[in-house]
Amino acid sequence: MSRTMLLVSSALLASLAAICIAASEPAMAQNTDASVTSYIKALNASMPPSGDPDVVANAFTENGVHHGVNQGPPLVGREQIRQFFAGFKNTLSDWTHIEKTRLVQGNRAVWEGTAEGHHKESGKYVKLPIAFFLDFDDQGKVREERVYVDVHLIGEQIK
Repeated sequence: MSRTMLLVSSALLASLAAICIAASEPAMAQNTDASVTSYIKALNASMPPSGDPDVVANAFTENGVHHGVNQGPPLVGREQIRQFFAGFKNTLSDWTHIEKTRLVQGNRAVWEGTAEGHHKESGKYVKLPIAFFLDFDDQGKVREERVYVDVHLIGEQIK
């Protein structure tokens, strides 16, 4: 094969690879977008009043990690995550997450919204701004999540 043919073939192969990669990015983002929707639905299904914490725990990979930023060490694995979400019923009568915006790129997403509901002891309505930074595996399970929320706002709102 001549040098010119080799260069042309290499250029065509590189162009084809670039097209395939570019074409797969929107498909991956669509899958991630659907994974974000599924995760928020699972999260809301795990919340009081009738929530099942196994629903949200099973949205994570077996060794998934939940980082509650400024809320202690990360939770690793479905059992720790399940226990964390099971505790919501002790302080909240009802709780839901409402979307404001989301950004998706590849297997990663940022979800911003509010978490709101009623504090169990006081009965007062509480509303907190919240943001999730999510990393999904190829099956749509959460590998890692970072949650940014100012839980101290609860105290201010139930005075």
